[in-house]
Amino acid sequence: MMDEESQSGDMPLLPGEDITFEDKSPEPIANDEELNSRYVKGDVRIVTESARYSLAGILSMLKESVKTDEKGGSESRYKLDPEYQRRHRWSIQRKSRLIESFLMNVPVPPVFLYERDLARYEVMDGRQRLTALSEFYADKFELSGLQYWTELHGRTYSTLPSKVRDGIDRRYISSVILLKETASNEEQAAQLKKMVFERLNSGGVALSHQETRNAVYDGRLNQLCLRLSTNEEFRSMWGIPTVPLTEIEDEEESEEREETKIGRKMYEKMEDVELVLRFFAYRQIDRSPKGLNKISALLDRFLIQGNKFSAEIISAYEQMFDSTISFLDQLLGNQAFCRLGKTSRPTKIVYDPIMYIASRYSQGECRDLLLSNKETLERDLNQMYSENDALFAGRRTNSSDVRCRNTIVADVFEKALRRVAQ
Repeated sequence: MMDEESQSGDMPLLPGEDITFEDKSPEPIANDEELNSRYVKGDVRIVTESARYSLAGILSMLKESVKTDEKGGSESRYKLDPEYQRRHRWSIQRKSRLIESFLMNVPVPPVFLYERDLARYEVMDGRQRLTALSEFYADKFELSGLQYWTELHGRTYSTLPSKVRDGIDRRYISSVILLKETASNEEQAAQLKKMVFERLNSGGVALSHQETRNAVYDGRLNQLCLRLSTNEEFRSMWGIPTVPLTEIEDEEESEEREETKIGRKMYEKMEDVELVLRFFAYRQIDRSPKGLNKISALLDRFLIQGNKFSAEIISAYEQMFDSTISFLDQLLGNQAFCRLGKTSRPTKIVYDPIMYIASRYSQGECRDLLLSNKETLERDLNQMYSENDALFAGRRTNSSDVRCRNTIVADVFEKALRRVAQ
């Protein structure tokens, strides 16, 4: 049984897990002289250099590795992580158009690199361009959808006419490199990377908050969230496809269920990864005076600090998430995050307290007892949503509303457990 503290919805934290979300320091006030001095000293000024890369050398450049230790360890000099940026994948036609642009000497925007360590780089902007070029030079796709060179349709790099191939080989792609000395510490580096990344991407398709986090706050916790987001039961609950739908679909395939359409958008914007992160951050929601207001800033802060968590905490998180999802799948199936009796669409306002409270019962004897009489618990939850419709409608996000939802959900689980145990 739960003690009085747990009945109110509070959960004990793991050793070393607690995080401070609020920055108590006041906003600095400076006069003109101080501002001028700060500018002259170069505070918060990006340090860059430019470079040009031959297209013919792109493939070998991206395969280049550097030693990490004296025992023979190595890593790629250029980090081109497939999860680094957005999940929108370029079609073969779009890749082909890029090759056509180089063939015709049409100006192509530079790629932006971040020097994560001395002479080791992350691709901040331009991953799709570099990937397309490396795949083209590796003969991984045939040209199609060209506008002015349609005669080259069906050709790979190695089957191009010699003069055409030589013409592409003599082209270059430019880069702008943000040097390591831009920031004085890791936290400032992450903040500056986030600022630059957001501004680089402000002109095209708007990035989601999680896409930006994934690009600039990579680390142990971020990698865990990426990995856990592939949980098939979790994706099924949200209607997220395990394999993203292709850009080109026939008419019948494009008429999928509404949940799948929503799930596809969630996948493309990495909202599935954000939901995993949200589960872990919500464990400390009582430390945020604003509740779920300013949730994006709260998740930013949590991920930055959570990337420093010990391997023990990360391992405990993984077990906690998997066991909670498995428990809820057996208990409520795909309706776990829906307002039972109200709607069949999962919502975050239900997901938060259900995951938070269910994690307490997701292992051991309590789990078995609740699953043995899951029909009763489902009926009680149905009644709870009916009696508290406004509280779970999605518009009440203050800390008092958050605590209230946690308390009444905890109460439903505890009462169900008491009845089963009698």
